[in-house]
Amino acid sequence: MKKIFIYLFASLFLSSCNYLDVVPDDSPTLADEFRNENTAENFVYSIYSFIPQVNHVRNDVDRATTNEMVGSNHWTKDYFNFIRFQQGDHNPSSVVNDIWANNYRGIRQAYIFLNNIESVKPLTISQEEYDAKKKVWIAEAKFLIAYFHFYLLEHYGPVVLIDKEIPTTASLEEMSLSRRPYDECVAFIAKLIDEAMVDLPRTVDVSNLGRATKVAAQSIKSKMYLTAASPLWNGNSEFYSNFKNKDGEQLVNLTFDKEKWKKAMDETQKAILMAEEVGSKLYEYTKTNITNPFDKAVMNTRWQMVDPWNSELLWGYSGKRESDDANSSFQYIAIPIGWRTGPPYGALAATLTAVELFYSKNGIPADKDPNYDWNNRYQMASGLPAGQETIKLHTEREPRFYAYIGYDRGKYEISSSTRTLLLRAGETNGMKSFTSDHFFSGYAIKKGVHPDTRVDATAFTQTNYPFPIVRLAELYLNYAEASANYSNSLDANGLKYVNAVRTRAGIPGIFEANGNLAGADLIKAIQRERMIELMFEGHWSRDLKRWKLAESYYATDRNGLKGLYSRGKTAQEFYKPTVLEKKELIFDKKHYLLPINQTYVNNNINLVQNPDW
Repeated sequence: MKKIFIYLFASLFLSSCNYLDVVPDDSPTLADEFRNENTAENFVYSIYSFIPQVNHVRNDVDRATTNEMVGSNHWTKDYFNFIRFQQGDHNPSSVVNDIWANNYRGIRQAYIFLNNIESVKPLTISQEEYDAKKKVWIAEAKFLIAYFHFYLLEHYGPVVLIDKEIPTTASLEEMSLSRRPYDECVAFIAKLIDEAMVDLPRTVDVSNLGRATKVAAQSIKSKMYLTAASPLWNGNSEFYSNFKNKDGEQLVNLTFDKEKWKKAMDETQKAILMAEEVGSKLYEYTKTNITNPFDKAVMNTRWQMVDPWNSELLWGYSGKRESDDANSSFQYIAIPIGWRTGPPYGALAATLTAVELFYSKNGIPADKDPNYDWNNRYQMASGLPAGQETIKLHTEREPRFYAYIGYDRGKYEISSSTRTLLLRAGETNGMKSFTSDHFFSGYAIKKGVHPDTRVDATAFTQTNYPFPIVRLAELYLNYAEASANYSNSLDANGLKYVNAVRTRAGIPGIFEANGNLAGADLIKAIQRERMIELMFEGHWSRDLKRWKLAESYYATDRNGLKGLYSRGKTAQEFYKPTVLEKKELIFDKKHYLLPINQTYVNNNINLVQNPDW
């Protein structure tokens, strides 16, 4: 398969300028990069290389930075950047993962392409064939410019909009651009995506998987409009009444606009219909014949993320593979220890907060289920087969719990087989010493670990897969959330979409399980559905922020994330809910947005820092 991310040119375009730090020294080599159709297409690949490496769990700004996951006791922020995010240890003078600079580099790379592509003369193909390819490349460049702006918008709020290449000879005034109001940023990105979609293909062949399509582009619009309609950006006078440019220009519209939810519905519906027209559908496990509906739902959701390029994946990150950098690999640090000497070093664990969020088997919050013994959830369950004795919390849960979470005496799919986890201290997969790699919370993570990854006495071989940037289930939940917020109820499509996600997950429909929810109760239920379905994929960070719930949701973990007692050797010791020492989750109002590197602010007389930083 052709790799779409080629790093050949990246090193040529990383020299610094003032506020963007993205101006390359392009004069010595640029003509060579556009001498024929092959070098031109390679340049397109180089633009893709600036897409944030979302499968890099150590550094990603979203995936492991919430109260979903916790690192081993001895892991520190000196080596694991996500811990710095969890503990609030970043500021404008010490940023973590400078995605501001990297995304603007990508934007500049795309404009360099657009400004030079007309000079290319085809070498091995006809002019007609070349012209057809060129139209797609130009569309890809425009889409990527839009995507880089969108990624910045998600993490920084109002951004500097770049609508052309800024020459290296530009004056300080030309380079010193100001941030633009949030709604203007949304309109700018949407316009670029619309322009790109005219010439983007509906689908791509297997050699080009990961390249932009119309579906991917419209899906990003869905995500953007949903964010724009959300409480953080839709009339948030509480946070951002003083968020202004230096000339007093207001950067956030302080008036709530209900119609933004309708816009999110409409744009999401377009994306869903486009996806379904090209054959996209929710993933269904078909590798083996499973007749039990519950077991089938477990396998549906166990494989939905890791089965490469399946029918649900609308756009995936297929750049730098996990196995290309083992130390940054999720599987390397999430698969349990003990099955061989050496890696994997299981030490990235699910928290008790994540574990308790899943529904009961009846599709409702377990603490609200009258048939679930929630108050005694840490007591041993009765009637389990020998060797599978565990607490009630791990029984009678929905299928996604068993697909996503590895628990003591539970099953774990690896090496194309199923093993039993023994997670108590001193056991096969448990803590060997408190200062060595282990699951500090007492839980493993199954979601994101490919069941065919090989772990045995002689080998550890990862099975790679594209990390989902957007999948169809997300669009279904986008629509349901927008519908619930727009009318305090679900329209026919909203109900159909959320129930499709739940049916695939093996639980009853939302109203069948919960009764006729409406208003705030319905919105809360949709939010929980989303948090469960998209757990461990990097959505909690972005969703809790745009809902304006991050500060309150994380508050209970300010003194430490929660888990079981990993040092316990007996069931009585191990199954004890515990606040994990040195694993604080610090989130204050300023953390809703990332800080801009202060150097960029200092060097641009018109650039303002994010609020409270």
